[in-house]
Amino acid sequence: MTAPSAVTRPAFPNVSFGPFRLLEAVPWLLVAATMRVIAFAGGLIALPAIMLANIALLLAFVIVTWRMVLATDGRSGLGLLGLSQQIGMARAVLPPIFGLLVTATAVAAVTGLTGRPGEFMLGFDGIAFDQASHAGRLWSALVAALVLLMVLQVDEETKPSLFTAMRRFREHARWLVPGVLLVAALAVLLHPIQGYVRGLVMQMWQQSELPMSVKSLLSMVFIFSFATVRLWLTVGILVFALRQSYRAQPGA
Repeated sequence: MTAPSAVTRPAFPNVSFGPFRLLEAVPWLLVAATMRVIAFAGGLIALPAIMLANIALLLAFVIVTWRMVLATDGRSGLGLLGLSQQIGMARAVLPPIFGLLVTATAVAAVTGLTGRPGEFMLGFDGIAFDQASHAGRLWSALVAALVLLMVLQVDEETKPSLFTAMRRFREHARWLVPGVLLVAALAVLLHPIQGYVRGLVMQMWQQSELPMSVKSLLSMVFIFSFATVRLWLTVGILVFALRQSYRAQPGA
């Protein structure tokens, strides 16, 4: 990770009040959540909706990654990317990740590794949104680590490579593996909490006399609030683990 020029203005907004930085990714998470709802409704719109959801989630991932890199005294050119460059990165990162998800799903289906092989297709989606099983949560944590290592290749001349990310994961496995396990463990702990709140939201829809617009608003707040917490925890843990790995290297 190289340092951006001191005279270059970051493309991301300069948020001076710390807590507001936690909200920077919310607009993209809101887009992702909305597109997921549209996609789950099915029909011809489902495929483009899920594609837009993945792009929005990756853009939120980039924002959080940049903030966490700065918070751990790291340096990256992520903050210098304009929207068009961020979308270009998404076009470079998402296809190989999608290929990885398809491969993992096929392997899980053939080997009987899990009773729900389809959840491996949700490995990227599960970075911010709840997975159905512990295996899915562990898989999403691993996918998040690989996406992080791809996104951080922004400072290099070549486009992000999944194989390079895999090689670097192996190089930093001493710290990244515990980081992935911790992310998965937190996802497991967060699942019943989110399930409880989800039950309250469903009860509201069934029993409350609130206006439909208010119910819809509260439902969306529920979705992207947990998505924001998951995303920040995931990226924060993995960035910290990667930073510690670099610091532990000889001559660091």
